[in-house]
Amino acid sequence: MSTDHPNQAVPLDLILGPHLAVQVIRRAATALQRDDLLPEPVALRLACERATDGDPLILAAPGQIWELRDDVDPDDAPAHRLAIHLRLTSPPTLYVSDPDDPTGDGEIDELLLEVLHLYTLASWDTRFLTAPTAIG
Repeated sequence: MSTDHPNQAVPLDLILGPHLAVQVIRRAATALQRDDLLPEPVALRLACERATDGDPLILAAPGQIWELRDDVDPDDAPAHRLAIHLRLTSPPTLYVSDPDDPTGDGEIDELLLEVLHLYTLASWDTRFLTAPTAIG
């Protein structure tokens, strides 16, 4: 997570409910355990910490809306809110749209995952939780 701003606590249990929040954190821990060869307790601790810190690397997934943080200049960001449609892992990119676009044309842009450090997770459509979150 970027260290140039204070941690933005993400209340996953309020966004998803406690049962789904646990599933998301367990899925992230399993990925850390597999990909980084971490022992299960370490992976679970890291997943919990990074998810509650709002780390996009752990959290970013289709069906989410991310809102611009209050401490970010709107001129430095692509939109006030971003809706994630697809996440790619290699390279780490997102396909997003502006859900508040007044034209209503639904234009989708490709952005690097790191742009989400300007944002905080605001909502998550739970219908997307059963779908794969990344494509290599």
